Amino acid sequence: MGKFGLSFYLINAVIILGGFVVLFALNTAHNRIKKNKEEARKLYNTVKGKPIVDISNGMMSMLEETAYGPEKMDSVREKYNENSTGYFAWTQTISIFPLAGLLGTVIGIIPGLGAINQGAEGMDILYSSLSTALYSTLFGLIWSIILKAVVAYQSHTISDIEDYFEEDDRKYNMALNLKRVKEDQT
Repeated sequence: MGKFGLSFYLINAVIILGGFVVLFALNTAHNRIKKNKEEARKLYNTVKGKPIVDISNGMMSMLEETAYGPEKMDSVREKYNENSTGYFAWTQTISIFPLAGLLGTVIGIIPGLGAINQGAEGMDILYSSLSTALYSTLFGLIWSIILKAVVAYQSHTISDIEDYFEEDDRKYNMALNLKRVKEDQT
């Protein structure tokens, strides 16, 4: 490795340890979002008085008369917004890994290119620096691919909770419309 071996190990250690840190942070944030999803699911499934539309006469009616408002989901939405902000911030760090790998490659190649003028010994240094420098790119790409796969796997949780919120808003709007129709009929 020559006198530049320490920089090679240092950049690769940063890439590898950074990958574990991001993976841990993503999983922690995802687990918090899963808890939000469960809270939203429980709320959504326990709300009574779902408005329905009677197709035969085009009128809206309620299965039960109950008060319903968006405030029931507000606390869950607030927690979700906090947790999803952290989660999405960590997903943005994934793009750093290929760049860190490229940086490690450049740091590894520079001493090899400087040694070209040293004859046969310089070529050995160049070959050694090229092979070791490419490991940095390899580690950066591997972590990037792994983390992208983890985020893709976890994305269903986020889409599920957003579906609960959209359905909650739809139900509230239907309840408001029903209230207006009843008021207009009286």
